[in-house]
Amino acid sequence: LNMKAGKKALDGCDDKTAYSYLGTALSLLPKDHWENHYDLSLRIYFLMASASNSNDEAELMLQKIFEKARCLDDQLPSYLLLNEILLSQGNP
Repeated sequence: LNMKAGKKALDGCDDKTAYSYLGTALSLLPKDHWENHYDLSLRIYFLMASASNSNDEAELMLQKIFEKARCLDDQLPSYLLLNEILLSQGNP
């Protein structure tokens, strides 16, 4: 439910609220969430990176995806987001 609320807030350009809801969703996952709730973990981490107001925080979330993703297809959206972040910082 918190993930859905976070996604809706992100779609409405309310990044701060989205990040809060998504953080709550993440905190409710069990410790082994990457093993037992892989798709949900992947979505929450990606949405949190998208909603983050801090490029450093976004990069940390994306790094976790790069570590835990099972295949390149799961990593690709995160690489694209990282590219956008780096370009916005003036880093090619």
